[in-house]
Order: sequence, then C-alpha cells, then structure tokens
Amino acid sequence: MKGFPKFLNTKADYEYIKENFPADQWKPRWQNLLDERKNWFPTGQVESEEAGITDDTHKVVKYEDTTDGTTAYTQMELMDDPHSTLFRLGFTVEEVEEALA
Repeated sequence: MKGFPKFLNTKADYEYIKENFPADQWKPRWQNLLDERKNWFPTGQVESEEAGITDDTHKVVKYEDTTDGTTAYTQMELMDDPHSTLFRLGFTVEEVEEALA
C-alpha cells in the first residue's frame, strides 16, 4: 500500500496506520472512533419539555403533527451506538483509549 489509505474499513486498517504512520496522521482517525461512538436514542414519551430530563446526556425532542396540530415530546438519551464504527470493527473503548494515551 502506498501513502495513507483513503478508507479505513477494517480493524486491520486502523492497526496498519497506527504502526506505519506518524501519530499526527493516525491519532485523529482513532479519536474519531471514540467521538462518533454515541448517538441519541428515544427512551420514552413525556408530557412536556419540563417533565423530561435535560442535561449533557438527556434531551427532550418536540414533534408537531401539522395535519392535526398535536404535539408529542420524546425523551432522548445519549448512549453507545452498537452500530458505530468503533463497535462494528470490534474495538473496545479501552483499547482505543489506550492507543491514544
């Protein structure tokens, strides 16, 4: 392989760039694995925005139905996404954090 790969599709690709390129090139890609591992997931309906939890890992999303004018509120939680690249490729959070340390 010549040069830095355009696409990283496997765990072996990530290991390859870590072993064969300077840290300023591979660390951002490894950091992206951690940064993109979480996503917002609905955890239930709430009566209003005030009835839900709002902090760094929780939010309330308001949905308005334009056809009948009703409004619904959904509680969302920021959680690890099992379909993120980190987990899909078979990495663990600890493994990536150790490589970045």
